[in-house]
Amino acid sequence: MTKLKKAMLNKKLVPIGFTFTILFISLIGFNYVNIKGVGPSIAGASTETYIATANLNIRTGPSTANKIIETVKKGTQLTVTGKATNGWLKVSLKGQTAYVSSQYVKVNVSDFSSDSSTETVIYTTTANLNIRTGPSTANKIITTVKEGTQLTVVGKATNGWLKVSLKGQTGYVSSQYVKALNSSSDAIQVVAQPDSIPVLVNKKNKLPDNYVPKDLVYTSIPFTFKEKTEKKKMRSEASAAIGKLFAESKKQGVNLLGVSAYRSHATQVALFNSYVKRDGYNKAITYSALPGTSEHETGLSIDVTGGDGKCAAQDCFGATKEAKWLQAHAADYGFIIRYPKGKESVTGYKYEPWHLRYVGISKAQTIMSQGMTLEEYYYSKSVNK
Repeated sequence: MTKLKKAMLNKKLVPIGFTFTILFISLIGFNYVNIKGVGPSIAGASTETYIATANLNIRTGPSTANKIIETVKKGTQLTVTGKATNGWLKVSLKGQTAYVSSQYVKVNVSDFSSDSSTETVIYTTTANLNIRTGPSTANKIITTVKEGTQLTVVGKATNGWLKVSLKGQTGYVSSQYVKALNSSSDAIQVVAQPDSIPVLVNKKNKLPDNYVPKDLVYTSIPFTFKEKTEKKKMRSEASAAIGKLFAESKKQGVNLLGVSAYRSHATQVALFNSYVKRDGYNKAITYSALPGTSEHETGLSIDVTGGDGKCAAQDCFGATKEAKWLQAHAADYGFIIRYPKGKESVTGYKYEPWHLRYVGISKAQTIMSQGMTLEEYYYSKSVNK
């Protein structure tokens, strides 16, 4: 790996003030489809810094029946790596896994940051859950969310309650009914530079909430439909490149049509929900992206098909002359086949010969000539391992 790539990788993976965040992905308020089974991560284990609020015993297991390894003084900072049972927290102590009671620690407030490059941790509700105006059941219910809902938590309140952000309003939920998926196999991070042309967006790297590309323009290429919708938009550089690609393919007797380019976050929410309703979550996640993790939201991707409009977004497109032409020439215009055959375990998605992603000519030629994926270009590591 070159020094430049290492520098880029290091920059992407170093969290800046870890926020205790629970992702919330919804089109309207908290009424979002059950989201479960979030896949593994390439980012490594997520951690939080807590402070002991009293002299505190560090034990070998999550109960007072377990052996004391060490006693730390009030004010000691602890690195918490996960949640155990009965309100106990898993900590890392001198390379050893140990446990502390959550009654005697609080989140280090300096860890809370709104920086969009911060690594995030997925939490989901484990039951239908009330969002309240304050940290107790005596407070008014703002709304009730379904089991499996993902929430954005901005801090820790008293008595085991968590502070959440809801449409700019602060609400509270009981931590008894949320589950942290913060092991090395579950961490998702928000990309630090979403406007970067070669930005990596996948199941483990999401766009910042409410991200919209600033330079979206309508492409000049023909589509399978006539309406002037957002699906015809791409970022300006990618739009110019796809125009050149289409023009050259036509000169060579290969006619192409656009199927779908940019997709807003709201559209991705609605689309993903419809797939889950039709096929169930476990199947939908193999071919559709969770909102915020879709490449279409970057404005740098486009699905294409042959000039006859047949096999649009279907496996049969892979056997067409158009697909073969794209495999051979897409990189010359800065595009890669984003989800190639045989790389499903790396990308997390099935083979999609129709899905083009703009990364720039130099990177595209490197990736395509070496048979790599974008994940392998950056990390040489699978998102599913």
